[in-house]
This record gives sequence, structure tokens and C-alpha cells, in this order.
Amino acid sequence: MVLPDLTDIVDRIWFWLNKSDSNIVPKKIGIAYTQKGGWEGWAQVEIAYLVQVHYPNVTIDREVNVYTGTRKENDFVIKDNNNVTPIQIVELKCERGTQSATEFLQSFKDDIEKINNHPIGTEYKPAKAYATAISCTTDSLEKMRQAQVEWKHEGIKVTGLECNSGIWLWFYVKDIE
Repeated sequence: MVLPDLTDIVDRIWFWLNKSDSNIVPKKIGIAYTQKGGWEGWAQVEIAYLVQVHYPNVTIDREVNVYTGTRKENDFVIKDNNNVTPIQIVELKCERGTQSATEFLQSFKDDIEKINNHPIGTEYKPAKAYATAISCTTDSLEKMRQAQVEWKHEGIKVTGLECNSGIWLWFYVKDIE
């Protein structure tokens, strides 16, 4: 089934977590969470597959250096081949069992900082830049909720969406002209 234009990658990540294999994905995350090395790479492949299957007019590339003056790469670049929507630049963090909730929160903060402070190349503009994070534990949920209040005072809007089985999807979006 081909879907209309992909305008918001957050919607597709939420779909992957809740609908694509609603009984299987949370179980796989539960197992992958404890694996050394984490599960972010697997999540990237699953999300990229979902986008490519349902949006044939979209190109999705992983691990692209869109930022100027640095070697930092982002997780996804999504281009609409019909130029209907802006390029989507996506940073993704997936909580893993080998890190504390504080470390997970810091990695998400680092992605927000990357989006806000590192300019992107002109070939990627205009763009919507997303910092996204998938949390799995009550400790990280509490840390993210506390940080959400702090961010709000700083004018940074971070949204949390509850998914299946205690999993949460967090995101920050910035329009880049």
C-alpha cells in the first residue's frame, strides 16, 4: 500500500512502534535492549524499510554528514523526489540497557544541541530537523519528563508520545531555511 506524501517522520516511527508489528516490535525491543551495542541500527533499518515500502517517491539515506564544519553524521536524510515536502533530517536515539537513564537523556540533549548549533549544508535546505528518542524504562521516562519541563522554560518544545508496552517516543523539531 502506497501512502500519501511523507510529511512527518515522527508519525512513521510511531507507526512502527505501535502498528507495523504491534505485538512483535515491543518484544524485539525488550530483547534488543539488553544486547551489548544497543538496537539503534536495527531500528534505523526497520524504519527505513517501512518508509521505502510505503513511500516510493521518497529517498532515505542513513548516516549522512549534513552538518558543515564537522564530521558528525545524522541518522537519516529523507528526500521527497517530487519536492513536495522539505528534506527531513533525523537524529535517532534508542535507550539501551548498558546506559543509565541520565546517559540516555544526555545523548538526546546532544542531538538537540547538534540540530540547534551545527549548520547544515545548503544542498539540504530547506529542511525539517528532528531529534527523536525511544525510551523503554520508567527511569528514563521520569528523566525525560523532568527535562521536558526544563526545556519548556528554555523555549525548546519536546513532545512525548506513549507507545505500546511502556515505550515512549520523544521528539524535537526545528525548521531550517
